[in-house]
Amino acid sequence: MMKRLWIIGASFLAIILVGCKGTTYSKLLKDEKNLIKNYISDHGIRVLDEMPEVWGEKDYYAIPGYDNIYIHIITDEIDSTSKPAELGDKIVLRYKKYSLKPYSDTIRYWTTDDGGAPIELQLGNATDQFYCAGWTLAIQTMKYSGGHCHLICPSKLGFVEDNSSVTPYGYELKFKIKNH
Repeated sequence: MMKRLWIIGASFLAIILVGCKGTTYSKLLKDEKNLIKNYISDHGIRVLDEMPEVWGEKDYYAIPGYDNIYIHIITDEIDSTSKPAELGDKIVLRYKKYSLKPYSDTIRYWTTDDGGAPIELQLGNATDQFYCAGWTLAIQTMKYSGGHCHLICPSKLGFVEDNSSVTPYGYELKFKIKNH
């Protein structure tokens, strides 16, 4: 009887140990970092430590103070005569969200046919349903209404569901300040 209990106990322990071989959070973070690194490499992106005055087609600025968030500003429609965007401003925004994985597809679109009206949010309001820390950083980096950019955003600066799944995304964003 004792031998039988020992065999059952050992079998149960073996099942538990095999079941616990899941991916750890630190492994997911390492995979995310590699995915971003590979995306940058595969797309010939040049990462800059200083904001350029003139943007090359593949120039991305590494936003200081954060890991793995990069922005490429498209300057064609920026209204630099307006007041810069500030936390608390009402923002109207259109975006495309896409995976950084090879052979990815756009996940969300910004055209009226594909996604309805632009979304409205309060810049920096973490309780807003459209809060994304990466978007806040991008808008603050672009500063002015009419800002348009491409953004590589790690999960910890993305939406809640991106953070919990440790999934980085790319975005194309275009915003206007509503309350000016």
